[in-house]
Amino acid sequence: MGKSKFETKRLTVTLDDYVIEAAQKKAQIMFKGNLDYYINWLICNNNKQEIKKKIRGIQKAEERKKPTAIQNTEKTAMYNNTCVFCKQTIYQGDEICKAEGYENYIHKKCCRKGN
Repeated sequence: MGKSKFETKRLTVTLDDYVIEAAQKKAQIMFKGNLDYYINWLICNNNKQEIKKKIRGIQKAEERKKPTAIQNTEKTAMYNNTCVFCKQTIYQGDEICKAEGYENYIHKKCCRKGN
């Protein structure tokens, strides 16, 4: 789970030269010349509701994968460690808790709330 939730794919698009030129000028102004960012922004900007809906679905699916937090086990980490759920570092001061199916403490953000 340490990787990004969203997968990046490459897409080849054929455009007329004058369209590419106009897009490159906009990309220069808006995204320091990064045409990929500009085209991504265009697509997302014109499909906001559809994209938000898909992101909510992805987030709900990710939330269902999380283990349930054990009540009254939340605390602040005193030492650095590794979260066995997401495989990322737990830093001193991070919020941690116990979760069903896990012997060690994990990030609180990696847990679903108990019933």
